[in-house]
Amino acid sequence: MSDSLDPLVRLMQTLQERAKNRPTGSYTTKLLDGGPEKIGKKIREEAEEMIEAASEEGDAGREHFVYEAGDLIYHAMVLLAWKGVDLSEVADELGRREGTSGLVEKASRGKNSGSNAE
Repeated sequence: MSDSLDPLVRLMQTLQERAKNRPTGSYTTKLLDGGPEKIGKKIREEAEEMIEAASEEGDAGREHFVYEAGDLIYHAMVLLAWKGVDLSEVADELGRREGTSGLVEKASRGKNSGSNAE
């Protein structure tokens, strides 16, 4: 399966390069220049579109859902690049949590974890 994730690794490398060099005419550069506010707005928009696509039935609905998931992941990775965080760091964090109940993990963070999401 790791080979199937190679496009994500390559995308992360491209995004890191764009964050460093900010080439003109790049959509990614435009997002990066807008910072967390602009990138966050796109993440919220793409998350909403993915949620809506999840309700669509059939092969076309599945394809639309996958497309929207790609958009959401791309924009989340742009924010990672803006913050200087590599995708491997997120993978390490998820690996750390592996085998731990989400409820137990959340409780271990305490009240001031910075997230109010359930």
